[in-house]
Amino acid sequence: MNRNARNLTTHDEEDDDSSVYNNENIPFRRNNLNEEEDNNPTTLQTTTPTGTTTPFSSFPPPPPSPIQTTFTQPKWMRNPAIKNFINKIQKYYSAKYLRKMFNRLGQFFLIITFLGIFSIILRYISKPDPDDYSNVEFNWKIDPASYLTMDADKFGNYNILLNGHAHTTYSDGRMTPEQLLKWSIAYGFNAVIVSDHNTLEGGLEAQRIAREKYNDSIIVIPAMEYSSCRIHMQFIGLMVNPFPPFNKPEPTNQELKEMIDKVHELGGLVTVNHIPWSNSTEWKNHVGTLPNHPTREELHEMGVDGFEIINGNIFDYETYKYARDKVLLMLTGTDVHHPSSVAHSWTVLNSPNMTVQGIMTELREKRTTFFFDATGPRQVYYPNENPTYYKLLPLFAITNIWNSFYDDYRGMYSFQGTFCHQRKIVIHWRSYWWFVLWCLIFFGFYELGRWGMNKLWRYGMIKFNELKNRKGRNRRRRNNSVSSEEETNRENDLIDLEI
Repeated sequence: MNRNARNLTTHDEEDDDSSVYNNENIPFRRNNLNEEEDNNPTTLQTTTPTGTTTPFSSFPPPPPSPIQTTFTQPKWMRNPAIKNFINKIQKYYSAKYLRKMFNRLGQFFLIITFLGIFSIILRYISKPDPDDYSNVEFNWKIDPASYLTMDADKFGNYNILLNGHAHTTYSDGRMTPEQLLKWSIAYGFNAVIVSDHNTLEGGLEAQRIAREKYNDSIIVIPAMEYSSCRIHMQFIGLMVNPFPPFNKPEPTNQELKEMIDKVHELGGLVTVNHIPWSNSTEWKNHVGTLPNHPTREELHEMGVDGFEIINGNIFDYETYKYARDKVLLMLTGTDVHHPSSVAHSWTVLNSPNMTVQGIMTELREKRTTFFFDATGPRQVYYPNENPTYYKLLPLFAITNIWNSFYDDYRGMYSFQGTFCHQRKIVIHWRSYWWFVLWCLIFFGFYELGRWGMNKLWRYGMIKFNELKNRKGRNRRRRNNSVSSEEETNRENDLIDLEI
């Protein structure tokens, strides 16, 4: 006998009082119907758990398809009081959003204002150098005679290649005195005039290092570049500074003459530096970089010994002709400040000996010529990056952006604590208004993106919850199915036992 047969047999043999198969526990059952009622579905009846009988025909018909459904606003929503209440809620949420939006806008402009104030402060404080000059090495040595020709062969042989103008960290240079000596040797110099702005300290320190560490293989002549708002002059060959601290940025011609005479009394020489640069037009001021610079004729009358005819890669041809015609000293100078600079000119001398006195004698006699290379050698030192500078670079970038809204023109520094031109602050108001407009545009895009992200987040959360609920329903359905199957198995086991 199979399982189904056993089930039917057992069901027939069970008592009517069985709680498992009692008809009262079945929610829907068919009453005693004749064949005509069986063929007429409208006469079907149901028995509710309370025992009442209800025909199927009394149930309402199924709702129409959603495609055919048209939404009609309920009557209670058409009530004026309720509509007014709904409008108030909408206005409340709109006003709440506007308050939050203006709050964010105020915070945005507060941050911009803070960055502006910070940028202005950062503009006027010292900043670290972008390059690291702590380990400067030059692994080459240049001989200008191997590829250049002297301007005039005044003497058959020469033994001095002089750099007539150089700076160190004792003023505005980036190289220490020892690094400057290494740089000079690499570019073929065996003598250098170290002339820092308004001080002799750099030249004296470089001379000490040359004697102690280099055994005078390179000769250092101490000098001072007198710097003011009228002129830059070199006081060459001084061992002591005879002048009190300079505090007059615009000296008169008479005061300049007195300083020149003082240098001559101490056995020094006076040359005038970079006349083209001194007379170049200062930006936004329509005057020279050094206003009221004396003319060559005035300087000659004051008693200067000569001129710098080449500064860097600039050849001052007019001064060259004037010095040649007046038989004045002609010097060339690299005016080096950075180790990444290259040499463009070499002053050539034939000194009786490799000493400061021998070189000074040739300079007094004005027996000089020069090599000139406007392009410069290919050998260039590339310094390492300064990590401190690049840590602060984002702040400097913000500063540069903000500082583009105004210009602060102060002109050339006098090296005496002042500037050489009238200060001008030019505010670019048009840039400010455009900046505000662009900020509002960017803020509008930010609000639009924020709204879109909120919508996307809510949509994602809804889908996530739907998926979570669907998984929960499936899990419960599987659990219920397993429970029903286990219950059926237990019932079958009981039937088998009874049989």
